[in-house]
Parts: sequence; structure tokens; C-alpha cells
Amino acid sequence: MKTQRSLKYKALLGLCRLFRLQKVMELPPEKAQKLFRKAYKGVVIPEMHDDQIDMKEERVLGSTCLWYRYKKGNDRACIYIIGGGMLNYPKPGQAKEVLELAKETGVDFVLPFYPLVHTGNTLPDVYEMMYALYKEMLTKYSSENIYFLGGSSGANLALGLISYINDKGEGLPMPGKVYAGSPGSLLITDEEKKKADELDKTDVIMSQKATHAVWEGMTGGKKVADYMESLQLGNYSGLKDVYLTFGGDEVFAAAADSIKAKLEQYGVHVTMEVAPGMYHCYAVIPLVKDAIPAYRRMIEYIKI
Repeated sequence: MKTQRSLKYKALLGLCRLFRLQKVMELPPEKAQKLFRKAYKGVVIPEMHDDQIDMKEERVLGSTCLWYRYKKGNDRACIYIIGGGMLNYPKPGQAKEVLELAKETGVDFVLPFYPLVHTGNTLPDVYEMMYALYKEMLTKYSSENIYFLGGSSGANLALGLISYINDKGEGLPMPGKVYAGSPGSLLITDEEKKKADELDKTDVIMSQKATHAVWEGMTGGKKVADYMESLQLGNYSGLKDVYLTFGGDEVFAAAADSIKAKLEQYGVHVTMEVAPGMYHCYAVIPLVKDAIPAYRRMIEYIKI
């Protein structure tokens, strides 16, 4: 039975098709970076005030991190990792949203403005910076009380960081849980690619071609660790809990079952939603009322 969607959602899909958003995402890396370089304004943090939470900018390996800390003190914290293929910093609206998330969950948050490709960086630079941030957090919070939350390429990073921690071999304990909304991953098996061929027809944002274009931009066309390319090849030793979400109409859902199986191979408890008819990152970016229930579940997952 086909799921009924709101008129606003149908209109949103129509606009995505009208503006050929999928084709924009398929632009060669140099063209995409040129567009974002023109719009680049550096780190822009809106003016925010709250009676319960202090906002403070700090630096980690030269990158800005915006902290949201409860004035009364807190023993839990969450890293919010935005997506965007390393093409843009968090927008002012996203910074304000994180404040609301901190208030709703009762958890300290940190929003990293991680390195971008058009400022001369590649994916390994982001991993290095995020690893340093996590190490710093471990001096203030216990590992089980640190959470990773990400969407799209940010979700890829949230899960990829687990493999990176294991790869570094410094014995760092794993975070308490990871929420990954629509994590991108390069496909491996014929079954995944067959699914993706069908999802290319329904995804209005991403495609297999777009995934490879974004990936080439993030890596500078250079080979990186297998687990950075494909989450299905990760080492998730020590991780206990993951919440995965995918839109049923998005191409990234082609790897959903494979990623879940790999996590479970390492003893990770996995909750996974593949929502019929929904778009890329619907649970993290609830643009329509159809996505609100999943967004609320995301908040509850971090809150508990």
C-alpha cells in the first residue's frame, strides 16, 4: 500500500525536480567547489542567548567548534556533524537549531566547523580534526556519555570515526551511541548497485553519479582508507548502539542492509528505519510534517 504524503511534501518534491537538484549535485567537483567558493563567508555564528546554556567558540587544530554548555554543569555531550560534502560550514539557522536540540535533550552539544575542500583540505584532514575533538571531550566527559549525531556526509563521518578510532590504535573508548541519518557510502556488491539503479529514479537530491562526484571532491581524487569510502567495510569493535535512518526513495538506502549487517557483525545493537517514500536526510532535516515523527525519535534517542 502506497503511503499518502502531505501536499507540502509533494510540492517540495516538485520543486526539487523543477530546479533539477540532482543534476546540481552531479556537477564535477571543480564546478561545485567554484560555486561554493563564491558564496563562502567563513565562519558565521548568529547572536544567541539562553538563560540555561552558554555558547562559546573554541578551536581544535585550527578549526572553530561552537560549544553549547549547560551553566549548571552536565555530564553528557553530543557532537553534531553536518553534511554537505565538505563544501559549506554550518549555517546560522543550523547553529540556532543545535541550541534548540540542546534544550530539548538536556545534553551539551558541540557544532564543529570542520575543514572544507575549497579551503585546501581533504577528507583525512576532517578525520584528524574530529578525532582531536573527541580526544579533548574525553577529558571532560566519560565515553559512554558522548554521542555522535550526523546527517548525510556528516553521518558517514559519525560512523567512519568509529573505524578511525580503531585504526589509530590509541585505545580510546568508544562513544555511547551514534545517530546516523542517511549516511552516504560507496557501493560494493552487485545487489547494492541493482537497488541503487532503481533508487536513482526516485531520489530527487542524490544519485550514484552525484555520490561519486561529491566523493571525488572530498578526497581530492586520492585513495583513502576503505572504511572511509564504504561503511560496509568498517571496524566497529567496541561500539554498542547505533540508530540508522534512510529515506525509502533515496539512493543511499541501497547500502542500508549491508551497513546494518556489518555493524551487527561487531555486536552493535542497531535500530534502523527505512521510511517509504521519504527523501534524503528526512529525519535530520524535517522540511515537511511527514518527517517530524522521525525527527522526534532522533531527539528522544539522544535524550534517553
